[in-house]
Amino acid sequence: MRILQISSARSIGGGERHVGDLSNELTRRSHEVFVAVVRNSPLRKILSAVPMENIHEFPLRNALDVSSAVRIARFARDNQIELINVHFAKDYPVAAAAARIAGVPFVITRHVLFPMNGLHRLLLRDAKYVIAPSNAVAASLRDQGLFPSEKIVTIRYGLDVDRFSERMPVHHTQPVIGSIGNLDPVKGFDILIRAAKIVTEQRPEVSFKIVGEDRSRDRRNEKELRGLIDELGLGDSVELAGWSDNVQDVLAGFDIFVSASRSESFGFVIAEAMLSGVPVVATATEGSKEIISDPTLGRLVPTNSPGDLASAILGLCADGAIRKELAGSGRKHIETHFSMQRMADETEALYGRAI
Repeated sequence: MRILQISSARSIGGGERHVGDLSNELTRRSHEVFVAVVRNSPLRKILSAVPMENIHEFPLRNALDVSSAVRIARFARDNQIELINVHFAKDYPVAAAAARIAGVPFVITRHVLFPMNGLHRLLLRDAKYVIAPSNAVAASLRDQGLFPSEKIVTIRYGLDVDRFSERMPVHHTQPVIGSIGNLDPVKGFDILIRAAKIVTEQRPEVSFKIVGEDRSRDRRNEKELRGLIDELGLGDSVELAGWSDNVQDVLAGFDIFVSASRSESFGFVIAEAMLSGVPVVATATEGSKEIISDPTLGRLVPTNSPGDLASAILGLCADGAIRKELAGSGRKHIETHFSMQRMADETEALYGRAI
């Protein structure tokens, strides 16, 4: 198949990594994959299998960017594109217009739980399918009633199992509790820092490492988190380590991974931690409950509760045998239910039906 993926993303998160992983895997399967990105897109770095000449820049300024729609339509015709898959909300109307002009089918992937607006019902009425990367997103889409139920299809994210196969965590004499994500309030790092205060009062030797960056314009989120660390006297126990492109190496340095999110449509890094053999404590968001579907796979605690989060962390710190059991069962679960092969198989089949 000749496929055009569209994403105007300017930073990398779970949804963007999905675009990269899916494009790379479909390319390896001998499909001709093209990717429409914005100038200086970070996606270029992770589109390792896609030929450079297949990655093209478009302005993709906003949802009403008619010029980009016309240019993408021309590109689709010139390159005999058979299907367009668009991933970023503001690109949906542009992709729909381009597909209509070019006369090719399109599907959208909805990576988040945020509600869409009523205008999408009109603009996206010709979408062949709406892909949800989790049952939680699919349920949210059905509740909104913007698309016929039969158009909404769950294809869970897949991870490259082999990429994590030889990387196992280093266990420290003094436990390292880690977390990864954008320094955005929805990720709940303030909750994690407050939990760290409770944990270190009982186990002063435990350290916390938060790997992520503040992508807000004024970096207010990072300033507030640093202020909270200082306020609680945790300067020696909690580190804001900045961003890293090497998730595998970062995870290998953690004894326990924690997700304190207030909301997650899936929880990509939770699955990566489990695949890396790191036991997980996570707040019971829509996405995390889908991954940690059984107590043998990890620990789930209520959202917005530093006390419950701290109790779960302390429990795992005190029991190495349980940590080992969770690490083993978690990895097997991801290998079985969230593999790249399974995701690509299901996506190929859906694309075929759409075409």
